[in-house]
Amino acid sequence: MKGCDFSMGIYTEKRDQLIEKIKGLEKRIASDTAKKKTLEDKLKEVSRLAMAEEYNCKPRELDEIITLEHSLLQKLRASGLSDDELLKLVGGGNTDTEKSDTVDLTADFGQQMSFTDKANPYED
Repeated sequence: MKGCDFSMGIYTEKRDQLIEKIKGLEKRIASDTAKKKTLEDKLKEVSRLAMAEEYNCKPRELDEIITLEHSLLQKLRASGLSDDELLKLVGGGNTDTEKSDTVDLTADFGQQMSFTDKANPYED
């Protein structure tokens, strides 16, 4: 019987060591997950700043432009335009082979965008 008591003590000690290692790993995982989230947030902000720099505007202006562009896109889609039709309007489709009697809206859409300090860049 003493042999059984001895072996049970070894496994109990081993089990306790494994539990402690698991707890340590769980703490590291939680810490690494928090660090990962922080880095992802920083990446998101740096990407936003890089885009603002690319378009030569302030980050706040970029947010306003994106919001306005998204609203305009949603309105155009709601009016029945498909994504393919929208691409054709901005010169992204094959406009040479598909002429229509409508007003040519592609003339100004393909130009370089400039950003202003106005709250609504679409206002005159």
